[in-house]
Amino acid sequence: MITMERSKTFAAAIFDLDGTLVDSMRIWQEVDEAFFASRGMAVPPGYQDEIAHLGFCASARFTVQKYLPEESVPAVLEEWRALVAQKYAAADACRYFKPDALAYVRALHASGVRLGVATASAPELFLPVLDAGGIRGLFSAITTADEAGAHKDRPDVFLLCADKLGTPPARCVVFEDNLTALRAAKQAGMYAVGVFDEAARAAAPQMEREADLFIRTFSQLWRCRLFGGALPR
Repeated sequence: MITMERSKTFAAAIFDLDGTLVDSMRIWQEVDEAFFASRGMAVPPGYQDEIAHLGFCASARFTVQKYLPEESVPAVLEEWRALVAQKYAAADACRYFKPDALAYVRALHASGVRLGVATASAPELFLPVLDAGGIRGLFSAITTADEAGAHKDRPDVFLLCADKLGTPPARCVVFEDNLTALRAAKQAGMYAVGVFDEAARAAAPQMEREADLFIRTFSQLWRCRLFGGALPR
């Protein structure tokens, strides 16, 4: 059951990308399959679980140490970057968007809501996938954590994005799949919508407790009047 204060409406929506609008877990599963297949191997059983808590570089070190001891970490990292970039830039990359995500973004834009992106990803990855989804031009502000000079455990990237949008933080809604980033958005004084992502399933109960609103699919948002009246469908 989704509830919210009917009297509270907002002027801008700020979206995270990976895990929120885009099913990045699916992309990485395909990357793992291609990476190991090029070596005549299947993805080792439980591999995704083994590296789920590791960062990009740490995952490469683990993979080399356990499965590919004759290879180098820098070479693995470079190969992964190339494979991921190919996925995000593919002509059919729009298939990586979560169900109803594109429709919801377009509906907000059509209703006059100002749209922004706040991401820790790199432009060479997220710009092509936004183009593939046909929504890059709908965003008035695109802000990266590097540009803000802080990781998403701090509110800087959200505040900078709101400033670019010309909207006070209190009138912004942030959509995030990451619990730490969601907390940072709330610290910025923004209304925080937690978005379920399979890769962060373990954190979902806590996110549901801390988010101002928690959704499992974007289809749930058609019933919400976060931005005033009903959205066009």
